[in-house]
Amino acid sequence: MLTFTEELLLLLDNQDDVFLPVEKNTINAALAGAALMDLAFAGRIDTDLDTLFVCDRKPVGVSMLDSILARIDARAKPADTQAWIKELAAAESPEIREQALASLGKRGLIKKNRIKLLWLGRSRTYSTINENEKQSVKQRIRDVLFSDDIPDPRDIALVCLVYACNLLADLFTKEELKNIQPRIKQLLVMDLIGREVTRAVVDIERSILKAKRARPVRLQKYLLSFSIVGGIVAMFTLLAPRVQIPDQFGPFLFELLWLDPIWQQWTGYLLLGFSAVGLLIAFVSKKRWFARLGGSILGKIVHVGLAICCVLILFAHTGFRIGANLNAALMFCYLATLISGAFAGILIGGGTRLRKMGFKPPKRIRLGVPKLHRFTLFPMPALLIIHILIVYLY
Repeated sequence: MLTFTEELLLLLDNQDDVFLPVEKNTINAALAGAALMDLAFAGRIDTDLDTLFVCDRKPVGVSMLDSILARIDARAKPADTQAWIKELAAAESPEIREQALASLGKRGLIKKNRIKLLWLGRSRTYSTINENEKQSVKQRIRDVLFSDDIPDPRDIALVCLVYACNLLADLFTKEELKNIQPRIKQLLVMDLIGREVTRAVVDIERSILKAKRARPVRLQKYLLSFSIVGGIVAMFTLLAPRVQIPDQFGPFLFELLWLDPIWQQWTGYLLLGFSAVGLLIAFVSKKRWFARLGGSILGKIVHVGLAICCVLILFAHTGFRIGANLNAALMFCYLATLISGAFAGILIGGGTRLRKMGFKPPKRIRLGVPKLHRFTLFPMPALLIIHILIVYLY
């Protein structure tokens, strides 16, 4: 007879010989619950509403289960079923999975595949080589859910595991799922461990969702702070008194910055480099794959941080002097980009706070400021090229 962990892993294998994509935390909790079910049906543990306890210390003969049994028996302070599911999911789930897969391999039900991925090493996958056992498990679930008879306790426990892993959608059509919902609800309350597995999965998924929601809010605060700082320093660049160029070289750094051609080249190209990186960050942060690295808000924070660095480099390059003619046009265009970008960051990062304060900027402003920020970029390449040519030619 297969264990619950083995049956669960068999059901995770689809027709394409690839394990179904189940959330890692979900499958870890389900595997931990399956191991506890195996111990319960072996007569080693029992549960009540408040405590999971050992009723027989005799080893089962499966090293993974015996290890869990010893762990439960060694606990001085009693814990309930859900606490044990969460603890085992965090500490023992890899071992539970590996031993169950090894057992399925010895039974001739699955085989291990190793795929070489160029120079990145080898990837390990598993595929079912004996479909009869898997189909038998599926049929047991169907028989239980489409019948009004009193089910076998093992079948109830198996249904609870499958439900916790959201696998029913892969075993039944939408119409079938709609018809068996009352039966599912009836079975879920009949097995204590199965019910706790479902509760543990729900708690874990709720915690993950809460963390995912909290992170963007926290990042929005950083974006708001960076944007305010960026806006202030950009406005200061526009309004601050211009630093006069000294008549001759002296021992001071600023005199070197504004009179020495080498320093002027360094600060100029450094400003160009930071601006280019900031533009690249703004572009890639809209891509889907960037979401795995932190999402678009994190990209905007980096973008604004680079803009603040650009203001500091701009001071080193110009001393807040606007210049004349094309240089003035380039300076005003650059400052307009910085200031409009800061306001766009404030609208995005402070959107939640503004709504809580009862103020919601009109849609034309929320959409118009980012458009203005992008629009101010268009003259920049031509103005930069002309500026560089003028510097080198004259």
